[in-house]
Amino acid sequence: MKRVVQAVVSIAVVWAIYSLRANVWFRLYPVMVVACVLCAFAASLCRTPLVEVFARRMGERLDGRGVAYCRNVTRAWVAFLTAHLAVTVATVFMSYEAWALYNGCIAYVLMGLMFAGEWIVRRRVRRA
Repeated sequence: MKRVVQAVVSIAVVWAIYSLRANVWFRLYPVMVVACVLCAFAASLCRTPLVEVFARRMGERLDGRGVAYCRNVTRAWVAFLTAHLAVTVATVFMSYEAWALYNGCIAYVLMGLMFAGEWIVRRRVRRA
Protein backbone atom coordinates (compact mmCIF):
# COMPACT_ATOMS: atom_id res chain seq x y z
CA MET A 1 0.00 0.00 0.00
CA LYS A 2 2.77 2.43 0.95
CA ARG A 3 4.57 1.88 -2.35
CA VAL A 4 1.36 2.44 -4.29
CA VAL A 5 0.82 5.78 -2.53
CA GLN A 6 4.43 6.78 -3.17
CA ALA A 7 4.11 5.86 -6.85
CA VAL A 8 0.87 7.80 -7.26
CA VAL A 9 2.30 10.87 -5.53
CA SER A 10 5.49 10.67 -7.63
CA ILE A 11 3.53 10.40 -10.87
CA ALA A 12 1.32 13.32 -9.83
CA VAL A 13 4.34 15.48 -9.02
CA VAL A 14 6.10 14.69 -12.31
CA TRP A 15 2.90 15.33 -14.26
CA ALA A 16 2.32 18.63 -12.44
CA ILE A 17 5.91 19.76 -13.08
CA TYR A 18 5.57 18.95 -16.75
CA SER A 19 2.16 20.63 -17.05
CA LEU A 20 2.81 23.79 -15.07
CA ARG A 21 6.54 24.39 -15.46
CA ALA A 22 6.49 27.78 -13.71
CA ASN A 23 6.09 28.21 -9.95
CA VAL A 24 5.27 24.54 -9.58
CA TRP A 25 7.46 23.90 -6.54
CA PHE A 26 6.01 26.91 -4.80
CA ARG A 27 2.45 25.80 -5.50
CA LEU A 28 3.09 22.14 -4.70
CA TYR A 29 4.54 22.78 -1.25
CA PRO A 30 1.13 22.71 0.51
CA VAL A 31 0.23 19.56 -1.43
CA MET A 32 3.34 17.78 -0.16
CA VAL A 33 2.78 18.92 3.43
CA VAL A 34 -0.86 17.78 3.47
CA ALA A 35 0.06 14.50 1.75
CA CYS A 36 2.72 13.76 4.39
CA VAL A 37 0.38 14.54 7.28
CA LEU A 38 -2.37 12.46 5.68
CA CYS A 39 0.01 9.52 5.23
CA ALA A 40 1.11 9.78 8.87
CA PHE A 41 -2.48 9.76 10.16
CA ALA A 42 -3.58 6.99 7.79
CA ALA A 43 -0.57 4.78 8.54
CA SER A 44 -1.12 5.19 12.27
CA LEU A 45 -4.49 3.45 11.92
CA CYS A 46 -2.55 0.21 11.34
CA ARG A 47 -0.97 0.51 14.81
CA THR A 48 -1.50 3.12 17.53
CA PRO A 49 -3.57 6.02 16.13
CA LEU A 50 -1.83 9.40 16.28
CA VAL A 51 -4.66 10.98 18.26
CA GLU A 52 -4.15 8.33 20.95
CA VAL A 53 -0.40 9.06 20.97
CA PHE A 54 -1.12 12.79 21.37
CA ALA A 55 -3.66 12.15 24.14
CA ARG A 56 -1.28 9.93 26.10
CA ARG A 57 1.54 12.46 25.77
CA MET A 58 -0.81 15.06 27.24
CA GLY A 59 -1.28 12.82 30.28
CA GLU A 60 -4.65 11.30 29.41
CA ARG A 61 -5.51 7.93 30.88
CA LEU A 62 -7.47 6.08 28.26
CA ASP A 63 -9.74 3.13 28.85
CA GLY A 64 -11.13 0.98 26.01
CA ARG A 65 -13.76 3.58 25.21
CA GLY A 66 -11.14 6.34 25.07
CA VAL A 67 -8.92 4.31 22.75
CA ALA A 68 -11.89 3.68 20.43
CA TYR A 69 -12.72 7.39 20.49
CA CYS A 70 -9.13 8.26 19.55
CA ARG A 71 -9.24 5.80 16.65
CA ASN A 72 -12.47 7.39 15.40
CA VAL A 73 -11.02 10.89 15.69
CA THR A 74 -7.98 9.72 13.71
CA ARG A 75 -10.34 8.37 11.04
CA ALA A 76 -12.14 11.72 10.98
CA TRP A 77 -8.80 13.49 10.45
CA VAL A 78 -7.95 11.08 7.62
CA ALA A 79 -11.28 11.90 5.94
CA PHE A 80 -10.77 15.64 6.48
CA LEU A 81 -7.19 15.54 5.20
CA THR A 82 -8.21 13.52 2.14
CA ALA A 83 -10.76 16.17 1.17
CA HIS A 84 -8.28 18.93 2.04
CA LEU A 85 -5.62 17.30 -0.15
CA ALA A 86 -8.03 17.08 -3.09
CA VAL A 87 -8.84 20.80 -2.84
CA THR A 88 -5.18 21.70 -2.33
CA VAL A 89 -4.24 19.80 -5.50
CA ALA A 90 -7.08 21.49 -7.39
CA THR A 91 -5.84 24.95 -6.36
CA VAL A 92 -2.48 24.25 -8.02
CA PHE A 93 -4.29 24.54 -11.36
CA MET A 94 -6.27 27.68 -10.42
CA SER A 95 -5.23 31.30 -10.42
CA TYR A 96 -2.55 32.41 -8.01
CA GLU A 97 -5.15 34.41 -6.07
CA ALA A 98 -7.41 31.36 -5.59
CA TRP A 99 -4.40 29.24 -4.59
CA ALA A 100 -3.26 31.84 -2.07
CA LEU A 101 -6.75 32.36 -0.63
CA TYR A 102 -7.33 28.67 -0.02
CA ASN A 103 -3.83 27.68 1.12
CA GLY A 104 -3.16 30.87 3.05
CA CYS A 105 -6.51 31.39 4.75
CA ILE A 106 -9.39 29.01 4.12
CA ALA A 107 -7.36 25.87 4.88
CA TYR A 108 -6.36 27.24 8.30
CA VAL A 109 -9.94 28.24 9.11
CA LEU A 110 -11.14 24.74 8.19
CA MET A 111 -8.45 23.10 10.33
CA GLY A 112 -9.36 25.38 13.22
CA LEU A 113 -13.02 24.40 12.85
CA MET A 114 -12.02 20.73 12.83
CA PHE A 115 -9.99 21.18 16.03
CA ALA A 116 -12.79 23.14 17.70
CA GLY A 117 -15.44 20.65 16.61
CA GLU A 118 -13.44 17.74 17.98
CA TRP A 119 -12.86 19.60 21.26
CA ILE A 120 -16.63 20.19 21.66
CA VAL A 121 -17.44 16.55 20.85
CA ARG A 122 -14.73 15.33 23.26
CA ARG A 123 -16.19 17.37 26.12
CA ARG A 124 -19.64 15.91 25.47
CA VAL A 125 -18.28 12.37 25.24
CA ARG A 126 -16.45 12.77 28.55
CA ARG A 127 -19.63 13.92 30.30
CA ALA A 128 -21.59 10.91 29.08
